[in-house]
Amino acid sequence: MSNNDYFHAINNNNIFFEMNKRPLTPLFYSFLKDVAAHNDREWFNLNKFRYENDVFLPFKELTNQVIELMQQIDPAIQIDFKQAAFRFYRDTRFSADKSPYKLWMGAAVSRVGRKNTRYPEIYFQFGPGENFIAGGLYRPDKEILFRIREKIAENPVIFEKILSDTTVLQQFPDGFKGERNKRLPVKQWQELSKIHPVLLNKQFYTIKYYTPEEILNQADLPAFIIGHYQALQKFNDWLIMLD
Repeated sequence: MSNNDYFHAINNNNIFFEMNKRPLTPLFYSFLKDVAAHNDREWFNLNKFRYENDVFLPFKELTNQVIELMQQIDPAIQIDFKQAAFRFYRDTRFSADKSPYKLWMGAAVSRVGRKNTRYPEIYFQFGPGENFIAGGLYRPDKEILFRIREKIAENPVIFEKILSDTTVLQQFPDGFKGERNKRLPVKQWQELSKIHPVLLNKQFYTIKYYTPEEILNQADLPAFIIGHYQALQKFNDWLIMLD
């Protein structure tokens, strides 16, 4: 049975399918390396079958498994692959770089998928140049950012403890990251930020980088990805409570 086949067992006349837990293979990275050397439509069209078989379908399988596992944690997540995955084809309309294809595959799983500006998420991006898994909230919109700061201001010490929780730092040694504003819309927050600078954050995310070998060697890659989300469970619960 090939690496992309499903394994199955029959029990009481019902067929149960278990997805391959190592959907990505060295062929995934090999194709993306070749794209880097031949990033043009003519070459891609001649090799599109490789993209479909070695990159797109395995990544779709991986993403669908991650979605299913995330739904067990948060049943409010009701999205599909198209809502989670980022396009492989680059939008070059306003870019000086006219290369038509990306050199990676990425997906964001949250209650609203890749367009998330509100809910905790797990993001994973794999390619020969960069491999990483990220969590938290990368781009909160103006409304939710105000509410986040409002809640932090009520008890900043509790929020700082959530961000520096042991489970967070074990999975993400660099902790939470995020760009910061210099000025805040509420005078009291500005004063409080001198003691608790986390109020200045306009992003709250974590990120951890891996080598392609580390990704390929995971016996259960979907569960490995989910482990990063679970490490942030206290932050995730805190954020969802603002809803």
